[in-house]
Amino acid sequence: MSKTTLSRRSFMQAAAVASAAAAFGATLGGCTKPSTVEVDDVDKVQPATEADAETSGRQEPLAIPDYDFYTTSCHGCITTCPVKVYVKDGVVRKIEGHPAGAENNGSACVKALNQIHTCYSPRRVLYPMRRTGARGAENMAFERVSWDEAIDEASDKWLEIFEKYGTYSMLSTTGGGGAYVPAPMLPAVSASCYSPNAFEPGAAQCFLPRVCVTQLMGFKMSDSIADNEVREPFKGFSKADKEAGITNDCEVLVLWGTQPSSSQTAKAGRAMAELRANGCKTIVVDPMLTPDAAKATIHLPLRPGSDCALVLSWYRYIFENKLYNEQFTKYWTNLPCLIDPDTLLPILATDVFEDYIAPTPDDTPVYICIDEETGEVSPLPYGMPEDVGVNPSVFGEATVNGKSCKTAGQYYKEEAEPWTLEQAAKFCWLDAAKIEEAIKLYVSPHQNGSDGGAGIGHGVATDMMECSSQAPIGTAGLDSIMGYIQMPGCTLTLTGVGAGGPGGGMGGAGLSLDSTNKWGKCIADGAQPRPTQSETTDFGIGYIMGATEEANRANHDSFASPEQDCFQRIVLDRLGVSNHRGLAHWYQSHIPAVRQAMETGEPWRPRAWLDTSGNKFAMLGSAGAWYNAAMGNVEYVVHQYPHFTSFDAELTDMFFPTEEWLEMWNPGSSQLNIETPCGSIIHLGEAVDTGRPYSRFLQAFYDKANQKLDSIVFNGTGQTLAEIGVQFPLVNVRSGSDESNKQQRIKQGAALLGLEAAEGESITEEQYRQAWKNNPVYKVSTPSDEYWTYGHYLVLADDGLPYGFPTVSRKVEVYCTAMVRLGQTGFPYNWPNGFDSPVDERIATFHGTYAPICVVPKAKETPDVGAGFEDYVMDFDADFPLALTSGRRVFFHHGTMRHAPYSRELYPVPFAYINPATATEYGISDGDWIEVSSRRTQGSDYDPSRAGTERAYSGEKKQDTKTAEPIRTIAYVTEMVAPKVVFMERFWNPECFDNSQKTKTGGWAECGVNVLTNAVDANFNEAFGSYTNRGFAVNIKKSTRPERVWVTPEEFEPFMPTATNQASEEAGSVMGNPALLTDVSSFDPVEVPASAGGPGGPM
Repeated sequence: MSKTTLSRRSFMQAAAVASAAAAFGATLGGCTKPSTVEVDDVDKVQPATEADAETSGRQEPLAIPDYDFYTTSCHGCITTCPVKVYVKDGVVRKIEGHPAGAENNGSACVKALNQIHTCYSPRRVLYPMRRTGARGAENMAFERVSWDEAIDEASDKWLEIFEKYGTYSMLSTTGGGGAYVPAPMLPAVSASCYSPNAFEPGAAQCFLPRVCVTQLMGFKMSDSIADNEVREPFKGFSKADKEAGITNDCEVLVLWGTQPSSSQTAKAGRAMAELRANGCKTIVVDPMLTPDAAKATIHLPLRPGSDCALVLSWYRYIFENKLYNEQFTKYWTNLPCLIDPDTLLPILATDVFEDYIAPTPDDTPVYICIDEETGEVSPLPYGMPEDVGVNPSVFGEATVNGKSCKTAGQYYKEEAEPWTLEQAAKFCWLDAAKIEEAIKLYVSPHQNGSDGGAGIGHGVATDMMECSSQAPIGTAGLDSIMGYIQMPGCTLTLTGVGAGGPGGGMGGAGLSLDSTNKWGKCIADGAQPRPTQSETTDFGIGYIMGATEEANRANHDSFASPEQDCFQRIVLDRLGVSNHRGLAHWYQSHIPAVRQAMETGEPWRPRAWLDTSGNKFAMLGSAGAWYNAAMGNVEYVVHQYPHFTSFDAELTDMFFPTEEWLEMWNPGSSQLNIETPCGSIIHLGEAVDTGRPYSRFLQAFYDKANQKLDSIVFNGTGQTLAEIGVQFPLVNVRSGSDESNKQQRIKQGAALLGLEAAEGESITEEQYRQAWKNNPVYKVSTPSDEYWTYGHYLVLADDGLPYGFPTVSRKVEVYCTAMVRLGQTGFPYNWPNGFDSPVDERIATFHGTYAPICVVPKAKETPDVGAGFEDYVMDFDADFPLALTSGRRVFFHHGTMRHAPYSRELYPVPFAYINPATATEYGISDGDWIEVSSRRTQGSDYDPSRAGTERAYSGEKKQDTKTAEPIRTIAYVTEMVAPKVVFMERFWNPECFDNSQKTKTGGWAECGVNVLTNAVDANFNEAFGSYTNRGFAVNIKKSTRPERVWVTPEEFEPFMPTATNQASEEAGSVMGNPALLTDVSSFDPVEVPASAGGPGGPM
C-alpha cells in the first residue's frame, strides 16, 4: 500500500482546523452568509415522476484523479447524512458531505470523518473471539475462533443456563451508540426466548419519554429535533424545495434542552445557521452556552433539573394574559373537559344526561364542559367549532352528579399558579425579565395573526432526569394551546402521506393529495377513516387508540393461544415495569431493577447476557454498581460490536464482530424527501451485518432448546415449555441474511440509478457497482409540494367529522388521559390484562397516578435553591454544592469513537466546564486536573439489599451509596456555564487496556461521568423510571492525572489506523493489509424465517 508523505504533526494541524470548521464553521458560518454555491453534482437527479424527467440526466462528476467515489449515508449518529466516500486501491481515503443532502447540504461533521479511523482502527475486531483467561481487564486475553465454534459454544452455554434456571435467566440489551440495532429489537430477542428481561440505556434516558408522551397526547411524532422527528426547521433549503418554490416559515424556534450544533453538526447544526440567516428568532433553554445558545435571540441558562418549573411559569403567564389560541384550545384540545375527581378522567355526557344520544360514532365519545355563555354543564360534541353548538370554558369548576369537578384546564391553571416569573427565576437561577421576554417572543407569531410559525424543539436533557414524563407533556402542551400544530413553521408538524392517516407519514396506502386547503395540497374529504394509534404488539396485546373496545377485543381474541398467554405474562413481568409502566411503550425493563435482580437474585437473576451494542459500563448510570453486579453474578456474556470496549475487557465471554457502516449493505439512505443509493463500499475480515450474529446464534439455541422442552421452565408460570405446549421461538426475530440485505439494497439502488434488469433476471452486484461508482445520483422521492402539507386535522374523515388526532377523544390531549390510565392499570400497552392495582403512591405525582399535565417532581439532589421550595427538592447536601449537567460535544456520538485518534487528540478527556467564579472559589485554574465526586463515590459502600423503590422514595438521603471511587478530568474554565454548574460529557478511555500499558483497567472508571450518576436511589421518573444522569449534586477539588489516561498527541499513536491490530496481531495494520478485504456475503446466507406475530409486527 502506498504511504502518504504528510507528516503526523502537519496532518494534526490540518485536522484540528478541519474539525473546528466542521464543528463550528459549518454550523455558525451561515449566520452571516448563507451558502449560495451550486455544485455540479447536485444536478444529477433521478426523476420522481415522468414530468421531472427533463431535469434529470447523468453528467460527468467532479472527481479526485485516481480515486473512485461512492454515494452512501453516514451512520456516525442517527441522522444518516448523505456522503461521498472516496476509495483508492481498496482503501477508503476520504469522506465528504453529499451536496444533494436535503439537510446536511454537502456538510460532513467530524463524526463522519472519524469513520475512516473507526473502520480501520487497531481496536477493530475482525473475527469471533473467545475469552481465554479470567474476567477482568487486568486478565484480558482472547483467542480467535471460527464462526461455527463461536455459535455452537455460546448456544451450548445458554442451553445449560436455561435448563438450570429457566427462561427468565436471560437478558438482552442494546444501545450506547454504534450498534445499528433498534431499541425495540432486543425485547423481541428476549421474548423469543420466553424472557421479559431487556433494556436499552437510550430508551428511558433518551427519547422514549418524549416520543411516548407525545404519541399518547395525539401526535404520531415527538417534538425532538435531535432524533429526526421535527422537520419544519429544515424546510426550504434543499435544491428540490427551492425549485418547487418552497420557503421556510419558522419565525420563532425554541430549542429546549437540545444541542443541534453539537449533536448533529452537519445536519441540524448547519440548518440552524441557515434558519437564523433566514430571519428565524431562536430561544435556547440550556444550562450551557452551546453554539446555538451563543447565536440565540434569547438564552435562558436554567439550573439543571428545573425545567418543569420554567414550563409552568410559561403556562401561568400565557393563561393569565390570555395569550393562548383560544379557538384551538377550546375545540381541538381536551382542556375544556370536566374531570371526575375520583377517576381523574373526562366525564361522558351519557353518564350525566339521561337518555342522551351522542351525535358521533361509537369511536368518538362526547364529554361534558361548562358552557361559557350560560355557565351550565353541557355536552361537548366533537366536530368543527361552528358545528359544536357550545362555547366551552377552558377554566372552571362545576358540580356534576354530586361531585365538585374541575375542567382539565383548571387543573393546569392551579398547577401553574405558584410559578410566577419571580418564583421561577429564583428556582431556575434565571432573570424574570428574560423569562418574560422569551414568552412574549414565543407567542408573537400567534399574536401577530400567523397560522403557525413557531414551536418548541425538545431535546434529550429532560429524559435524563426525574421530570422525563412531565416536561415533554408540558412543552407539547404549550405548542398545543398556542395552536402551533400541523401548521407551517411549527415543530409538531409531520410530513407527507403514508400509512395510517393523513399528515406526516400517516396517510393510507395509495392515497393521493386530490384536494387543496389554504396551505396547499391535502387529501380530499371523506378519503380516510378517523385516525388511530396502534399500541399493540405481537399476539394482539395492547390497545389501538381511537378504535372501539369491541374492535380491540376482537383483534386480541383472534390470537388466543398458549403462546399469547405466555407473551401476556412476559409483558407484565418485565422488571420494574409494575411501577414504571411507560417503559412498555418500547417493551423495556427498568434498568436499575435489572441490576438489582443481578445483585440479589430477586425475583430472579439474569445470568445469560446478550448485548448488541457499545460500552455498557460507560453508558449505564451508577457504573460501579453495574460492574459489581455483573462481574460476580452473570454466568455467560455474548457481545457483538465492531471493537473491544470496557465491557469486553472486563466481562465478555464470546465476542461476535460486526460491520462498520462503510461495510454495510443495509444502512438507511434518505433525508427528508431525498434518497441516495448505498451499499457495502469495502469489507474486512469476517465481520458481519449487525442483524446476523444474534439471529444465527439464537437459531442455533432454538434448535437445541427445542430438544429439551421438558427440562426448560417458563418462570412466568413455573411449568416446563413442554407442559404448556409451546416451543422456541415465542416470537421470531426478523433479520435477513447478509445476502438478502445486499440484494434488497441493490434492488433499491438500481431503481435510483435507473438500472433495469432483463426479463426474468435481476441486477447483479457487478452491474450495480459499475453504475453506482462515481455517480452522485439522487432522487426526490416525494415532490416537495406534496411532502410539506398542513392542516390535516381539519380534513373531513369518512364519518363526516373532522379527521382530528389519534386519541380516544380525537383531540390533542393536553391533559393526557392515557397517562392517568397508564398509572392505574398499564393501559394501553398491557390491555386487556393490566395490573391489578395502581402504581406505588410514593411514585405517583398526581393524585395517586401519573401526571397528565406538567408538574414539578421532587428532586433528590440539588444545589442550594433557598427557602420556599421544600415541596420540590429534598434537603440541601452541603458535601455536594454543585450541579452537574451533561450533553454532547461535536466529536463523538454516545459512547462511540473514543478510539478515534484525531478526535481524542482534540478532546482527550471529558473536560469539566466550570465558571471562573466557581474555579476561583475552589482554587482551580484552567487546565488543572480535578477530582469530581458525588454520593456514588463518597460515604459507606452501597448496600444492594434494599429495594430500589424503598431507596428512591424513602424521603431520606442515605450514606450507603458508594459504588466506585471519584473520577478525574481536566478543568475547562469558561463563561459557557453559570456559577455552581459543572458540564461534562459521558466518557470512557480505551487506552487503559491498550497493549502498551504495563497494567490494564477497563477504562470506564477513570473519567466516566456515569460513575457519578444516580441510578441507585434517585427519585426515578414515575412513568419511565428514568434515573438521574443530569442535574445531580457533585463536588470538585484539585487533583492529579490518573494512570493510563492519554492526553498528548503522541500518546494516541497506537490508535492510528497504521498501527498493529490488537485483537489479531497477525493481521498487522488493518488499513495496510489487502488480504483482509473479504466478501460481505461469506457468512451464513441462509434466511431467518419471518414472524407470524400480531398486527404490531415485531416488537
